[in-house]
Amino acid sequence: MILFLAPELPDPPNKGGSIRAFHVLRRLARLAPAGVLVLALAERAEEPPPVWRSLAQEVFLIPWRPRSLRTRLRQLFFSSRPDLAFRYRTPALVDALRRLLVQRSIRAIHIEGLEMAWAVEDLLDRPPGARPMLVLDELNAEYRLQERLFQADRGDPRRWPGALYSGLQARRLRRYEARIVRRVDRVIAVSEPDARDLEALGTARPPVVAPNGVDTAFFHPEAVEPLPLGEPAFVFTGSMDYRPNVDAARWLAEAIWPIVRCALPEARLYLVGRRPSPAVRRLQEIPGLHVVGEVPDVRPYLAGATVYVAPLRAGGGTRLKILEAMAMGKAIVSTPMGCDGLSVMDGEHVWLADGEAFARAMITLAQDPSRRRALGEAARRLAVARYDWEQTLAPLEALYRAEILGRTPREP
Repeated sequence: MILFLAPELPDPPNKGGSIRAFHVLRRLARLAPAGVLVLALAERAEEPPPVWRSLAQEVFLIPWRPRSLRTRLRQLFFSSRPDLAFRYRTPALVDALRRLLVQRSIRAIHIEGLEMAWAVEDLLDRPPGARPMLVLDELNAEYRLQERLFQADRGDPRRWPGALYSGLQARRLRRYEARIVRRVDRVIAVSEPDARDLEALGTARPPVVAPNGVDTAFFHPEAVEPLPLGEPAFVFTGSMDYRPNVDAARWLAEAIWPIVRCALPEARLYLVGRRPSPAVRRLQEIPGLHVVGEVPDVRPYLAGATVYVAPLRAGGGTRLKILEAMAMGKAIVSTPMGCDGLSVMDGEHVWLADGEAFARAMITLAQDPSRRRALGEAARRLAVARYDWEQTLAPLEALYRAEILGRTPREP
């Protein structure tokens, strides 16, 4: 039996972490003949939807509330641990985990993200034979993510508070993340660059790379009617309270968009994603820019886009947003950072650019339908061939088959 430990039930799977968690869990449910148990946090006590009966033998939801600002500040100033280690900390989850370890024959604990590693800290010092196998699915190399945010923010005095936070967190995360990845049994990374960054921390064995993917049947160019967004329309999607996306939206709006609007006065830019931060909402005042916020289905916006843009300057892992745009057959302009970890070729699958060249690429593609079509078709072919979830999670399945499911169960 496998225990899936997550910060939330990935339902609906409508943002980066929950999309991956949903597909990983579905793969584990297909693999484990004894079933999968889900242990997750929930802000509201609700019964899991009926679909979960086919995904998990049982679902245990533990009540949780976000920290108060006072608590968070106290932890920031008086602890040497990173902020991430406290984000979901609640004693009730540890109590539930201990009960399940006594009551059930659990062979492996799948830890969905470094932010949930605190829950297994008392197991890390036990020898492997005295506990279930611990598998950590690292959604990012977290210390590297904060290092990149520090670099992105340090040059702008308005963002020095964010730079200070990220610089401090990067150092704390390097120590904390190293301790965790050295003591779990296996680490899963979502890209080769992340795997190298994690291995540099001293993992006992090289990380297994199981990239993020996309449902290429759901994200299909003919699956939905495109929204009439105007011509030319540029679209950027993602959770708009996530710092790398906030940084990307601000850079796009403030440094790139004026150049594009000067060349294309009728152009429109749509920022689509949940929980726009105050900094993102203020961008609504810029002519031609629309802060859409959360939508029930992002595909009509992708379908209606003339060009999809990914102006990312920080982050890690592989970007689900880019894979979704690729699967929808869109021409994409991305920074090199935005496609880090993806097997794309500049000029064939996407157009990679930075600085003012990013604006020139947007303008050129808006004016060149044949080039847009060629890029979009090539991107779709690559998404189907290499990035459907069936392909990307095959290494994860191989890991479980070889090292966990074939083992003799321990007595509870």
